[in-house]
Amino acid sequence: MSSPSVVQLKPFLQPFPYGRNGMQSWAAQYALATPSLKADIEKDGGIKDTQPYGEIWLGSTHKNGPCSVEGTDQSLADLIARDPSFYLGQKLIGDEQMASQYPHDLPYLFKVLSFDKPLPLQCHPDKGLGARLMDEEKRREGKNENFVDSNAKPEVGVALSPFTAFVGFRPPQQLATIIKSVPEFQELFQDATLQSFYASAGNASEDEGKAALRSLFHEVINLKPATFKPVVQKLQGRLAKEGADTVFAAANAFTPKGDANASGETEAAAMQRVFEISLKTYGEEDVGSIAALVLMNILRMRKGEGAWILADDLHAYVEGDIIECMANSDNMVAHGLGTEEQGGISTFVQMLSYRHLPAEKLLLEYEDKWKQGRKGLTRHYKVPIAEFDLLATTLTSSQPAEELSALDGPLCFVVTEGNVRVTAGSESVTLSKGQAGFVRANIDISLEGPGEVWGAFYQ
Repeated sequence: MSSPSVVQLKPFLQPFPYGRNGMQSWAAQYALATPSLKADIEKDGGIKDTQPYGEIWLGSTHKNGPCSVEGTDQSLADLIARDPSFYLGQKLIGDEQMASQYPHDLPYLFKVLSFDKPLPLQCHPDKGLGARLMDEEKRREGKNENFVDSNAKPEVGVALSPFTAFVGFRPPQQLATIIKSVPEFQELFQDATLQSFYASAGNASEDEGKAALRSLFHEVINLKPATFKPVVQKLQGRLAKEGADTVFAAANAFTPKGDANASGETEAAAMQRVFEISLKTYGEEDVGSIAALVLMNILRMRKGEGAWILADDLHAYVEGDIIECMANSDNMVAHGLGTEEQGGISTFVQMLSYRHLPAEKLLLEYEDKWKQGRKGLTRHYKVPIAEFDLLATTLTSSQPAEELSALDGPLCFVVTEGNVRVTAGSESVTLSKGQAGFVRANIDISLEGPGEVWGAFYQ
């Protein structure tokens, strides 16, 4: 049996509840682009107008959403297992960390998300905690449903359309100024906790800052609806009467600059917008709505801008259509914004990194005219995560072709615009918008458009 260098993939559609409904979801649109997946969906009654479709997994060997080779019964995992060295490359196979965590497997999971409701307030455990949570669930439930692997799950999200996200904690001095200016926020915490936080916010060391943020998060995430619901209602009433730029006036001094605020909103306007979206979706008795609003950075990104999130970092995407890539894991600890205590609140509080960078520092760096794109049409995203990097290639009618020098590891990709012929060695596939593919390691790749291609790869 031959070993193809490039194949079209059959993705895996995930109808997660935060997704856009029906054909409004890019995940649903992309699913219908692949003939075999479209046939499966039509057998099940088609795309349903009232059903949310949150994600489509485009490059996945994970058991929760495995991709297969289009036109065959073979999974992507089985294709790779036929000849791991050929498909993954010697550099990946010989990487001690990768070999330990992802033996003879893809080290990443490549997706498109399409959502208009906030995802759960969440973080992803590191490898040690992931293994513990997996063992605890198996003992408690007799099987694993929420924790099905022990890998860490650092990730990035890059906007395909305007994208809003909660990512990480505000820096302590910024946060102290905002809490002092909003009486409703002060009602969420014990006076002693606030006074201690105020005293340390201006000159705390990194560890002291994290400890102070842990105290605040512990108090707010453990609040009961009877305590925080009146605060939420009071805040809603004052926003309706006075407006965001009055209620959250102090926050405007911390409006992110440049690409971290591509929408051009004031910080106050962004706070009101995400608060209203959260409340509309999950109601006044979901603690995530107020916890995220008070404590977290709000990023507003345009197409091509992205954020990076390490294991144990707090985050919750709010709305947008994005490329998401992560280490090959599906672990999540969460509470709030539609999720009740997945992994336990105490674990949630203890595990967080309490990273507190300004919003501008959370953006993913990239390099246009990447040197491995010989025609200068490829952007390389410098992902601070060992498992993968990202690329985006734009092919126009005046510059319709790109040549990528051989990558050290495998490439999973999706066409997001146009029709693109992808050639690896002597083999080619032509894919249209929404279709995905896989290219083995260590082979030159040619792209012919016009069109747009996004991909994840090990390098």
